[in-house]
Order: sequence, then C-alpha cells, then structure tokens
Amino acid sequence: MPRINKRIEKQDIPNVSTAELKQVVLDALQEIKGRDIVEMSFGPGVGQPLFDAFMLCSATSTTHAEALCDNVQRRVYERFRMEPYHTEGREQAQWILLDYFNVLVHIFLEEKRHFYDLEGLWRDADICPHTDPSKVQVQP
Repeated sequence: MPRINKRIEKQDIPNVSTAELKQVVLDALQEIKGRDIVEMSFGPGVGQPLFDAFMLCSATSTTHAEALCDNVQRRVYERFRMEPYHTEGREQAQWILLDYFNVLVHIFLEEKRHFYDLEGLWRDADICPHTDPSKVQVQP
C-alpha cells in the first residue's frame, strides 16, 4: 500500500535543535566509519525555509551504506524519539536520503557522490568537513 503523505504542520515537527541533531548524526556516521563526512549549513536565502543543513558522507559499499543509514536512524530515535519524515534510496543503497525536517542526511556510494556533486550544486552553503577522529595525528 502506498504511503500517503500528509501535510506537515508546525506542531508535527519535533522540537529538536539543528545543532543537537547534526551532532547525533555526525556521531552515528563516524561510529560506522562513514567517509568524507561534510556538513553543509544554509543561511538565510540559501535553502531556507526548507532546511538548515545537509550531512553528507560516502560509503564503501551498499552494505556499508545500509549500516550507516540504520545507525543514524537508531541513534536519532534513541536520543530524540524521532523518525525521519521521509527516506529514499534504501532499496538500491547507492544514495540514501534521510529527511529529518531541518537536517537532510545523504549517504552516497563514492561514485554517486562525485556524479551528483551536491557540494558543487549548493556551493553557496557553508561547508565544514569532519575529519574522522581516529585518523587525526597528534603533533609531538
């Protein structure tokens, strides 16, 4: 049976700050070794009022992409009791989109990420790469 999308009203959107949500998503992606994690923040006039931020990462395989998706959904639900409003791409797991209202999570296979180039498409956004903490080398 197809899902019927109902109109979202302001009271339907969970009261979760963008900063808190982005941090939980970042932690979930890093925990499952998401690659090249990038946060794209949109200020006034760029993407708003539709969303505040994108969180992007690359996966090494469709299995890895599904694991990243599962972990983001689990961690966000555990912390905020919130499920994504909409999910796309789960079946092929080449580009998975999780829509958390103000934060959109994009999980790509590397070749799909390069092909669609969201960082280039939305170049007006503030782009902040997140380095994997296990790969940071401390200088003596």
